[in-house]
Amino acid sequence: MMKNLKILAVIFSVVLNIIFVGSYFYYRSGPLAMTGHQTNHNHLLHEELNLDRAQLDRLKPLSESFHAFVNSQGRKIKVKQLELVNLLAQAKPDRRAISRIQAEIQALQGQMQAKVIDHLFAESKILTPEQRQKFFSLIKGRMEKGNAPRPRWMPQKHVNSSMGQRP
Repeated sequence: MMKNLKILAVIFSVVLNIIFVGSYFYYRSGPLAMTGHQTNHNHLLHEELNLDRAQLDRLKPLSESFHAFVNSQGRKIKVKQLELVNLLAQAKPDRRAISRIQAEIQALQGQMQAKVIDHLFAESKILTPEQRQKFFSLIKGRMEKGNAPRPRWMPQKHVNSSMGQRP
């Protein structure tokens, strides 16, 4: 029984590593590379709002700061995810260490979510009431269609299939 569990743990570890590495290279080098995709996505969103030069000038530093944080935080999350996989791959995984790393990942993801909310508030303050209404309508529409920004590793079809399953 213990031998079978070890074999399953090794197989699970190898599969996860292949998925992580494959996803990283696919999304890093493909047309949906994170920086290019987000920049184009935000640029098009702002084009649809008919922003004036002053608004664009105010949004630019917010966007640069936000994307710098997202990239930095994403790297931290990835490091912790790899630590988690390494712990899971051990012959005798330490449940306490796994729980600790899991909590750290959740905290980093929570910080990311809080930053997204703060960023949306800051951007929406620069908009006119009509632009603000359209801004959130566009975001909602893209989320409903499954075109919302997502982590590099999450394929588009996963976003679409999970949309109706959230509480």
